[in-house]
Amino acid sequence: MTDLPEVTFSDLLQRPVETVEKLKSTRRQALRLRRRGSEDDLVLTTVERMSENHQIVVLTVRVLRAVMGNPETRSQLLNELLPQVFPWITFLPPGGRGEFAQELVDMMDASADLRVSAPVLTLIAQWRNTAEIYADPELLAILTSPERGDFGPVPRPNAE
Repeated sequence: MTDLPEVTFSDLLQRPVETVEKLKSTRRQALRLRRRGSEDDLVLTTVERMSENHQIVVLTVRVLRAVMGNPETRSQLLNELLPQVFPWITFLPPGGRGEFAQELVDMMDASADLRVSAPVLTLIAQWRNTAEIYADPELLAILTSPERGDFGPVPRPNAE
């Protein structure tokens, strides 16, 4: 999003017609609104453009769901495509790769329906963390060793 044309928030408030004209003339069909004194810039776009973007997300999820439904294309997706997008997936056990792919498609589908992206990003982070554990033999051994009883109460963070 850093390559979007920029306007200040003040421009939008003081010159709304010119700002909207600038929005219409940009090929990206979006403007970055710089807000003085804030790290949280905004993006200005049209409802039509936002709706088009959402339709693309929904279509992408449908394509992935169709791929996952066909055993041949699912195998190709898991073995060839996903490692290109998520290189860390190679550290997951083979069953974990399929689980990740299915959960990813399911979460993308549900998130697209609600128009939220945070659950998808959280799922990817969780699976990446799992891959990190599998990549570290020492950590994997610790976390997969049988439990050895009650380790007692856990102190609160920052408690002495």
